[in-house]
Amino acid sequence: SLLFSGRLFIRVCQANGMDELIDTINQLQDVFLATGSQGLDLPQIVVVGAQSSGKSSVLEHLVGKSFLPRGPGVVTRCPLVLRLQRAQGSLQEYAIFQHDKTRVFTDSEMITREIEEQTTRLAGGRRGICSVPILLRLYSSSFLNLTMVDLPGLTKVPVGDQPADIERQTRDLTLKYIQNPNCIILAVTPANADMATSESLKIAREVDPEGMRTLAVVTKLDLMDDGTDAMDILTGRVIPVKLGIIGIVNRSQKDIMEGKSIMQNLKEEAEFFYKKYRSICELHGSVYLTKTVQALLINHIKNCLPKLRERINQKLASQKLELDALGDSKTDRPTLLLDLMTKFSNSYCAAINGDLSNIQTNELYGGARINYVFQESLSTTLKSIDALAGLSKGAILTAMQNASGVNPTLFVPEVAFELLVKRQIKRLRSPCTQCVDLIHEELCRIVQHCVEDQDSGLRRFPKLQREITEVVSELLRSRMPITNQMVDHFIDIQLSYVNTGHPDFLPNWAPSMQLATVQSNRSDSDFLDRKKSSSSIKFAEEDLQPLRSLNQDPQMEKSARHCILIQELIQSYFSIVRKSVQDIVPKIIMHFMVNYVLDHLQSELVAKLYRRDASDLLQESVTVVERRKEVKAAISALEKANSILNMLKPAKKQRYLPHFQIKYSVFQFGLNKKYPQM
Repeated sequence: SLLFSGRLFIRVCQANGMDELIDTINQLQDVFLATGSQGLDLPQIVVVGAQSSGKSSVLEHLVGKSFLPRGPGVVTRCPLVLRLQRAQGSLQEYAIFQHDKTRVFTDSEMITREIEEQTTRLAGGRRGICSVPILLRLYSSSFLNLTMVDLPGLTKVPVGDQPADIERQTRDLTLKYIQNPNCIILAVTPANADMATSESLKIAREVDPEGMRTLAVVTKLDLMDDGTDAMDILTGRVIPVKLGIIGIVNRSQKDIMEGKSIMQNLKEEAEFFYKKYRSICELHGSVYLTKTVQALLINHIKNCLPKLRERINQKLASQKLELDALGDSKTDRPTLLLDLMTKFSNSYCAAINGDLSNIQTNELYGGARINYVFQESLSTTLKSIDALAGLSKGAILTAMQNASGVNPTLFVPEVAFELLVKRQIKRLRSPCTQCVDLIHEELCRIVQHCVEDQDSGLRRFPKLQREITEVVSELLRSRMPITNQMVDHFIDIQLSYVNTGHPDFLPNWAPSMQLATVQSNRSDSDFLDRKKSSSSIKFAEEDLQPLRSLNQDPQMEKSARHCILIQELIQSYFSIVRKSVQDIVPKIIMHFMVNYVLDHLQSELVAKLYRRDASDLLQESVTVVERRKEVKAAISALEKANSILNMLKPAKKQRYLPHFQIKYSVFQFGLNKKYPQM
């Protein structure tokens, strides 16, 4: 026989005219599946109760088929997570276990046997329990996507080889599942036990003190002693439950052994309630329980409609934005090519000029990065260069002697000064060429960012991306030689003429030099004090040490004074050239590279690309074509979902779910009426 041929949960809904709403919910699930988003978050139904209270029978009645292990003592020893899933386009009903996805089950007896075997593998062959769940997926074209959970029964006293803390284990395991606020609790209590001591209701109230998601189910009404009934329990006079108390009559173990079907049990159950509880028979029974659970689900769905609409609208807006970015494949090709090149040029210029619509916050980019290279990197590097680096006192004295030749010097030789200062100026060339490289690198990075930008529209066309990148990169490469050449020329200009008449050059240096040479009768201490008070230079101890023994060698005194003066002159003039380099080199780079590219970018792209075959350049990648189809399908599905939701009315706010709201009852099948076909 086919699996779950009863399908009570679905058929009862259809019998009450709610099949249209169920179809609507299933259509929404299909829409979410097509768009790759999370489906409608339906609550899971968790069956809670003491051991042998009839939990598994309640779950079977909701599903409509006998497939769970049955027997005396502890039977359910692992949580069974039952997921009903809609199978599109499949007429066959089947089941798959999570622990063995390769096997497909179509017979209920095989499912029962596999549950028993997996329970033994997880919990052992005796009476111990295990918290590892058994996940069973049931597929049918008429199912709602719904989750039901059957838990091991709550127990007090260890039996057999059960651990001493079996009560804590079962309690913790139950709390783990019912603490979920998106969970409907079916608190099962047998009628032949005291309702006031019901463990299922007690633990349900711990996590649901308001009782907004707890439904009480009373089983084994047919096993009560003669002369007693459960009228007070079923009417809520003993313990009231907000969502209601529903009594049912399950199949006994003898009925199962004799092969009594669920349909036959439903008929006998209807007769039982009509005879024993005629005044309230319409509010009890397995069919009414199924109807109540279904009503709770529908009410939950309708309460979710506002958030669901908001989620769909957000998804729809994002999909439309993505479709706009993907563009239309039917646009005129030459016009599209020109528009894309113009958009790229504008984006590139905006990145340098700071007119970006989306400003990055994680790093410097574009014009800001170029400015940082000029103001920080180049400036810091130039300032770190010591004007006297590599010029020892001995080297300066040697240069002075070589510049004088055979004639002794009366004044500081200018030739020695020029040779030494030019040697130091040459050290400024390397930081300048490095600055050119950094700016070129940043301009290339801007190209890569612009062609990959979602708003540029170039991601659709990989070949055009490559061609634009190549054209702009070639333009940038062509500006590198001339920019480096102009930087070299500027350094060479500084080397070609040492302007000792510069207004910022060390003032009155010639008179000071003459006085330092002619007035040899001045004391060494006065000379040292004058030099130490100078704000333009600081001398190391080793530079002043020769002056401490000048009385021994007047010639050495004069040489030391000339050496100090040469150092002071080099520092003064080097500072002038460094400031000039710091000011002029950025201007050279901006004029010959950055501004030139900005001025000629659009024309270069048009000259190199516009005359080529537009169809070849605008050939879309397979990924873009497929993605456009997916986005269009998603938009169509989301618009359909919106129209589906517009047909549903939002749920009215209600604190209770009174029985009278559900007009359909088991007795409408009637003792003399025909049951709906299962």
